[in-house]
Amino acid sequence: MTFRYRALFVGCSLLFVLRFVSLGQAQEGAKLYITPSKKEMEAKGSLLGKIKGPPNVVLILADDLGYADTGAYGSNSIPTPHIDALAKRGVRFTDAYVTASTCSPSRAGLMSGRYQQRFGFEFNTAGAAITHRESRGLDPAVITFPEVLQHTGYATGMFGKWHLGTRIHFHPNTRGFDEFFGFLAGAHGYFPVKKEERVYSTVMRNKTHLKEPEYLTDAFARETVRFIHKNKDKPFFAHVPFNAVHTPIEASKKYLNRFPDVKNPQQKTYNAMVSALDDAVGAIITALKETQTEKNTLVIFMNDNGGPIYTRVQSNAPLRLGKLFLFEGGIRVPMIMSWPGVLEAGSIYRRPVSSLDIYPTLCAAAGVVLPPELKLDGVNLLPHLNGEIKAAPHEALFWSNGPNKAVRLGQWKMVQTHDHVWLFDLENDIGETKNLARAKLEILKKLQSELNQWQAQMKPPAWPSKPRRRKVNVDGALYELNI
Repeated sequence: MTFRYRALFVGCSLLFVLRFVSLGQAQEGAKLYITPSKKEMEAKGSLLGKIKGPPNVVLILADDLGYADTGAYGSNSIPTPHIDALAKRGVRFTDAYVTASTCSPSRAGLMSGRYQQRFGFEFNTAGAAITHRESRGLDPAVITFPEVLQHTGYATGMFGKWHLGTRIHFHPNTRGFDEFFGFLAGAHGYFPVKKEERVYSTVMRNKTHLKEPEYLTDAFARETVRFIHKNKDKPFFAHVPFNAVHTPIEASKKYLNRFPDVKNPQQKTYNAMVSALDDAVGAIITALKETQTEKNTLVIFMNDNGGPIYTRVQSNAPLRLGKLFLFEGGIRVPMIMSWPGVLEAGSIYRRPVSSLDIYPTLCAAAGVVLPPELKLDGVNLLPHLNGEIKAAPHEALFWSNGPNKAVRLGQWKMVQTHDHVWLFDLENDIGETKNLARAKLEILKKLQSELNQWQAQMKPPAWPSKPRRRKVNVDGALYELNI
């Protein structure tokens, strides 16, 4: 190409480029048909802001908390402003139940959405060493709801006590949690450890052992807050099963100083532990506000079983007895559910519900359609809470603990142990003080029939209860504690 033609080619190319660039700019004097309007763009942004993706979920589980040890459930001696505020922003349940009166099987029912007896998880897994040696835990074939949420794109994290097996195939990282910070066994001290601990006892981050320097309740709150900030731009699920207020009864000076007038040292320390738990709940809610995720987050607070009576510091009033028993004090628990704009603030739900219902409720909230082959015993509570369904979520609820059985059908509750049976009218006798078994024989037969039909569907226990089965006198009958 000669210099003349090369110059002509370059000149034409330059004119073409300049002309192309000018198309994206306003030419002087040209009529502009479409330009951004500040008002309309603000309206567009407002509308887009109203389109919400799947909600975030925070499930907070207390451990051995007394039924009446928060202000929302009647305490006048332990201030719990953060838990109380959560109840005011959401739904407080009066008749919420767990599936067992001890830690481990209760958690199995919660995680699976099925009666844990369907896969033989009737008793605690025993001490940590036995649990590990004999590979006891939640059957790996069971699909947990964290696995479902993880599969559908949620960031999932767990911060606290597991108690569903210690071997690698039971580990939270293999059961639906991207992140895990906590311990695998049934109990742990609250202060920094001095010696190395075994895998089934140590605090760990995922699978890495560590020595946590902070008071453990504060540490679990800290890790949950970090997780929320890290995942604020995508759907997240944070499961926070605190070991508070399970034994050992231990509290840091910061919390003990809040109860200068409590003279009983054990009671003072327990009150301080509850106060620490409440602060932890407050820190998590604050993190939701700081990340502007609060309005699109479903928060659930509940307990794993009733408060124990052997510590002499928990209160389950007005319920009877506590942890280890199938009377109301052992299986009826505090439960609060908050979801701004979806659940009515300050409302109370008085029908019986179960921890089994958490699984299907969370899946429904997340828009997850479960396959029909995945059969759950729980039900989606959302249509019951918003008034779409007027009927009670459950016709009946059942419990089994070795020789101890129970069933609730409407207002009626039957408890039996060996050859003794109780029948209570919970609508008029929440404290289970009047045994109506002889006076209401037809009702008793109905409940026994329902229990027998349910029991026929369950599997035998996969392992035995602890060998030292203490017997306690209840109304002249021997109630055998199977742990």
